[in-house]
Order: sequence, then C-alpha cells, then structure tokens
Amino acid sequence: MPPGVPTDWYASLVRALRPWGGRIAVDTSDAPLLALAGQFPGAAPDLLKPNSEELAQLTGADAERLEAEAKAGDPTGCVTAARALVDRGVTAVMATLGAAGAVLVTAEGAWHASPPQITVRSTVGAGDSSVAGYILAETRGGTPAERLATAVAYGSAAAALAGTTLPRPDQLERDAVTVRALA
Repeated sequence: MPPGVPTDWYASLVRALRPWGGRIAVDTSDAPLLALAGQFPGAAPDLLKPNSEELAQLTGADAERLEAEAKAGDPTGCVTAARALVDRGVTAVMATLGAAGAVLVTAEGAWHASPPQITVRSTVGAGDSSVAGYILAETRGGTPAERLATAVAYGSAAAALAGTTLPRPDQLERDAVTVRALA
C-alpha cells in the first residue's frame, strides 16, 4: 500500500463499495489483511485470496503444515481454515498453495485444483493473475470448479513467465488443471 494509507483501508473500501452492489475481491497481506479480517463480517469481501501463510495468519493454523499437507495431496487443513473465513462472512476464499495448486471454499462446498506441470520462472504477480482468472470465469458464469480451474491456469501461466509478465489466453494450460470436489 502507498505510504500514508491507513492499515484498515481495505476494510473501509469494502464497506464503502458494498452499497453499490458490485462484487469485491481482495488480495492483500500482513497488517492490512489482519485489519480487514478484524472487521468481518461487515467488511467481508466476495472473494478473499490468501496464500497458505496468509491463511494461517488469519486463522491461527500452521502455514508450513497447511502447505505440506496440500503438497502431499491432502488440502483438508486449508479447507478447514478457509471455511472458518466463510463462516465469518467471506463469500469465497481461494487459497493459493504454490505447486500444490489452490483450494476454493464457499458456503456451497470446497474444491481443490492441481496445477499443470510448469517450470517456475517468477512467482511475482502469479496470485494477481489467479484473481484475474477467477474474476474472468465468474463474469462468464462459471461454476465454482470452473472459476478455480481458470484461476489456477492463469496463476500457473504467470509463474512460468519471466518477471511480472501477464499471461495471454493462448499461454494457458486450462485442460491440464484438474479440479476435484471435496467433502
């Protein structure tokens, strides 16, 4: 955030935008993330995109354990942590887990997406690209599984590119992303 912006800026922004009826996605970290969460449910966004470390910050879970379990094929801890945020008013939590993919949790269910095999060149902007993919799929009327798959395809494509290069649609490996519904 720019210097001088108050830590609770995201919470204030969500509250100010909510009456206008738009959909709100937030991807932030550290003190601004904690300040936002401190004002749930009134400042709860429609989409919150933490990584495993941020998810742990918000819920008291162990970040290393969350990611290790997800890498081992068991994202249950991430789902439990994300569900706690949904219970606090967030409509959808999409937790990105690096090479372990991502989980999406809503009041209707939970899904895990495994990413395509890539050679990581830069993770800078990969989370932002994931959010963009999610929003794109949502605006097209995609199901939660389709939104998650598109998000992971965009995030993976961004990580395979140098620097902060944004992926083009022709650089996606959407069919290489597998999504499974979780209990």
